Amino acid sequence: LPHGLQGYFDYKQGMACAEEQDKPVFLVFKGHACANCKKMENSVWTDPEVLRMLSEDYVIIALYTDDRSALAEEDWATSELDGKTIKTMGKANLDFQIARYNTNTIPYHVVIRPDGTQHELAVTFDNGEFRDFLKMGL
Repeated sequence: LPHGLQGYFDYKQGMACAEEQDKPVFLVFKGHACANCKKMENSVWTDPEVLRMLSEDYVIIALYTDDRSALAEEDWATSELDGKTIKTMGKANLDFQIARYNTNTIPYHVVIRPDGTQHELAVTFDNGEFRDFLKMGL
């Protein structure tokens, strides 16, 4: 992750860590080749308060929707959305995003509080709005 942030690229691992630490999750759907994702990271995540909250108060899970890493055959799944076999990490992440949040927008941010409450936010380059979004999850 950028800016020295630590996090997970696997949803289940990240959620297990968040439960163990009793911290909210900052879930971001993003892409390796996504210009808006990079703009967000370089103009909003660098805000000192945002960076502090992300590094200290949250468990970060970053799911890349364009990751071409092959899944092990035993991890292949059939999409409930289109019936196709999912064979890559990116397709699995995108299928999860669409099924759970009914969108394929990236970057797409979700705060999941320890009590299960979720707040969603599509792209925003407004530092104040993003800070408020993160504060909602604490």
